[in-house]
Amino acid sequence: MSPVLLHDSPPRALPADHAVFILDRHGYVAAVQAGETLFSTHDPKELIGKYYASLYSDSHDGALLDSALNAISSDHPARLETWLTHHHGQRIHVEVSVHALKSGDGSVHGFAMVMRDLQVHKRMQDHLRECERRFRLFVNDVPDYAICMLDVRGNVRDWNLGAQRMTGYTTQAVAGRSFSTFFHEPQRTNELSRQLLRTAGQSGRAHAECEFRRADGESFPAEVIVEAVHESDGSLLGFALIVHDQAQQRLAERRLREAREQIVHAQKIEAIGHLTGGIAHDFNNALQGIISSLELASLSLDRRHVGQAKRHVVVSLDAALRAGRLTQRLLSLARRRNASSQCTCVAKVLSSMRELLDRTLGDDITLEVSFPEDLPPLACDSGQLESAMVNLAVNARDAMAGHGHLSMACRTCTPEDSGVQVALDRTHSVYVEITVSDDGTGMSEEIRRRALEPFFTTKPEGHGTGLGLSMVYGFVTQYGGAMDIRSMPGAGTSVLLYLPCDEATLETLPPKATKPAPDLRGFRVLVVEDNETIRQSVATRLRQLGCDVHEAASGDQALSMLATGSSWNLLLSDVDLPTMDGYALCRQARKQFPALRVILMTGYADTDWLEGGTLDGATEALIKPFDMGDLLAKAQLLLQSEDS
Repeated sequence: MSPVLLHDSPPRALPADHAVFILDRHGYVAAVQAGETLFSTHDPKELIGKYYASLYSDSHDGALLDSALNAISSDHPARLETWLTHHHGQRIHVEVSVHALKSGDGSVHGFAMVMRDLQVHKRMQDHLRECERRFRLFVNDVPDYAICMLDVRGNVRDWNLGAQRMTGYTTQAVAGRSFSTFFHEPQRTNELSRQLLRTAGQSGRAHAECEFRRADGESFPAEVIVEAVHESDGSLLGFALIVHDQAQQRLAERRLREAREQIVHAQKIEAIGHLTGGIAHDFNNALQGIISSLELASLSLDRRHVGQAKRHVVVSLDAALRAGRLTQRLLSLARRRNASSQCTCVAKVLSSMRELLDRTLGDDITLEVSFPEDLPPLACDSGQLESAMVNLAVNARDAMAGHGHLSMACRTCTPEDSGVQVALDRTHSVYVEITVSDDGTGMSEEIRRRALEPFFTTKPEGHGTGLGLSMVYGFVTQYGGAMDIRSMPGAGTSVLLYLPCDEATLETLPPKATKPAPDLRGFRVLVVEDNETIRQSVATRLRQLGCDVHEAASGDQALSMLATGSSWNLLLSDVDLPTMDGYALCRQARKQFPALRVILMTGYADTDWLEGGTLDGATEALIKPFDMGDLLAKAQLLLQSEDS
């Protein structure tokens, strides 16, 4: 057989660490193709005609050929590991494999010998093992993630240490189990696991947030990601399952919300601190007016001047109601409550705020409040609007260093109005623009841009939280509005609030009509109040209207009196009572008299049930101080509904 030099015309390039020899049937080299490194010191032509064993030793042993002939029926090569010596004495560990070559009639006419450098192969294996080791170290050192491999049916094949720490399951405990068993409720989430595998198989990736279960049965919120893993030929090998424990993240988010709520409440308390001095001054003035008017009324009665006495009593009553509004306003600012959309009259809020701000701003600041009489109402929380106005007024006072002019003005506008310089939501057709302007030092452009950032302040340390303007901004945007700040150094500052006032979305409030004294004759009423003055005044007025009135100073005393009567129409009780509060008294009384009507009185404006919608049709509430007209109107409403 004429030799063919494969090196001269190779069908394809060999790997650098391989050599292929064609041997005749006696074991001599007939053709050769060598890689770049294995026989780099030889010319392949020099190897033609040499005995195959002499390529790696001086022996002419033909045992490898005999092995190849013996293995011919199994079609497996004969193998040998030996050493190849280069000209420079370098020894290379090689693997030699020999295949017998058969003719068409089945006779052996030669051999194919393949020589492979095992050192290169070993280096590649070592490199792969090192890469795998590093990857496993990386995967196992991810504490917040469970990472495992699934087969095509979703059964666990591999399980990292992060998964063990997160779930409490060991690799031995989960190997071969379906990953659906780790959901909190497997009987209801099997469909979810199948859907994740189906989606990942189709699109390559699937994602879900659900409840996972630990080995001890405890559940935890988890983010689950399933990634499809494919072979090089595109066939599906399995899935990578990644589970993130979100328990700590949820805890951090909750603590962040709580911290924000505490900061907002602290800002309200700071606003109250600004108001305290002015409120105390006005409240003392109101008390002085009450005392003086009552003294004059008493003197007038002694002189039998009934008309003068009546005028002094009316003045005293007005002063008392004004003092009550001051305390109500203070409690309204301090209360913790969720934002609610109420029908809020801007003109009324600004008018009432003037009572608070006149003394807070000081005698050297002139306050001007102006608004048209036909301002439409707003759909916002009146307490939050008041708090926003206080923050803006206090900021203006500080900017003017206690001397200057502060104005509050209102007008209606539209998103297309040329005077509006901020973008307004065009889904609202009408807005109320509230402008608070001062003639203080003004702001630079840099300060104006940062003015709405939380905690940003130009005041000295300890003189402000830097939350005032950011809270005002949060308030207006919460109700679909916008905020604009216009200022220049030395030219003062104007803060403009835009709040939507589409009347179609507002609850219309019926006008309060003056009604004659109600007809309450014959109704049996129990008045429960530990303050003797209040109890006696309320009981006296009800008796004047013909009610059968009984009085109690505590909840226990009230229960004893209720037990002595066969029927009662109305229970009028204070909430804050000794030994038993008004809520408990109401519940106990209704056990004996299910149809009993109840009016609960309280001096606290932050009572949850006043705004929680928990009052039923047989229960009403009154916030002190109240006038007798409000009390009698509620009593008539309840008692008339009892008759009907």
